[in-house]
Amino acid sequence: MDDKKFQEQLVKTMEDVMVAKLQPMISEESAKTAREIVKSMELERKATNKDISGLNEKQKTDFVEVVKAIVKGNINNLDTKANEALIEEQDNRGGFLVSKEVASAILRIAASVGLVMSQAQSWPMSTDELGVPTYTGSFLEGEYLGVDAAGNLTAVTFGSANLIIKKWQLAFAVGNDLLADASPKLADWLLSLAGEALANMMDKQGFAGTGLPFVGILNHPGVTTLTLASGKNTFEEYDVISDSSAAIGSLEESLLDGAAFYMHRTVWANLRVQEDTAGNPVLQNAGAVGPALLVNNPTGGGIKPAGEILGHPVYTCRHLPALSASAASTNFMIFGNLKALAFGERGEFRVEEFKSGNFGKEIALADQRGLVYRHRHALALALPAAFVVVKTAAS
Repeated sequence: MDDKKFQEQLVKTMEDVMVAKLQPMISEESAKTAREIVKSMELERKATNKDISGLNEKQKTDFVEVVKAIVKGNINNLDTKANEALIEEQDNRGGFLVSKEVASAILRIAASVGLVMSQAQSWPMSTDELGVPTYTGSFLEGEYLGVDAAGNLTAVTFGSANLIIKKWQLAFAVGNDLLADASPKLADWLLSLAGEALANMMDKQGFAGTGLPFVGILNHPGVTTLTLASGKNTFEEYDVISDSSAAIGSLEESLLDGAAFYMHRTVWANLRVQEDTAGNPVLQNAGAVGPALLVNNPTGGGIKPAGEILGHPVYTCRHLPALSASAASTNFMIFGNLKALAFGERGEFRVEEFKSGNFGKEIALADQRGLVYRHRHALALALPAAFVVVKTAAS
């Protein structure tokens, strides 16, 4: 076997081992996503000599060494211990802060796989609560003045969307045997797991949150609702041309630049095969005359558009209702501009370890250590008028 094939086999074996070791503690979907991130980072390094994390091999090795020191209890020489007195909540242990470079790497990875992390508007926060001004009045026009006449005072109506910091954590177990070698490859996995989990939760809260702890676009009371015509009480009855046109028409022109459709991948799969009144597939014949009305990208998904509807990109999100959840009076699709969703963060990433406890199993008996990442952030809808939620008819 030549050196190139040997290296490729070695990489594949490492990834197989990581999946096998982590599978009992994390979902199959999370393990698959993390593996894809690691693979993408590997390909990017080969092409450009760097990857999305922005860390070099020494920084990655140092990160794993810190994790090893934490889980082995050899922490006397670490100066990254969080000071309990500086942490707002009661926390008797504090945590070990990852370096700013590592924290930034995790955020970059999260932004590479999550819609909210890549498209929402970021707000810096120095306190646990930040009021973000939201304009709730009608669009301003002003007035023309008459000769020698005073103008009227135009009322500007602002509301407030509060960014309130909440603590997020990711907990999983790592076998002690995997931590025996502080390799950049292991760092790729630890970084990818944290980034993917953070992005996944941000998408869940930003799109479909029900108030625990954040309210997502789909359930926000201030967002415009487009209810389908009577008789259209299932997701399948959404007309990809006329109903999409109505959704676009519900948004002010100033918000259309950057607006997109967001839906579950199974709903998009159903729209792709929709037919016109003559029985012809809309996708197949869309570009026959003039610009295409419906475009499909078979390699899309996640932060990459899966296609277009009437010139606006389509993004799929696993946290929006799937086709199997079709029912009357159900919110299931979003059209809007994600820049109107505010994302704030405060403090540093922290990592803690546990030598025993139930991480799906008693880790002390499985020769494992539990790793817990923690991060504090907030989400709030700054401009509800920037979104339209599509809802099925009551009957």
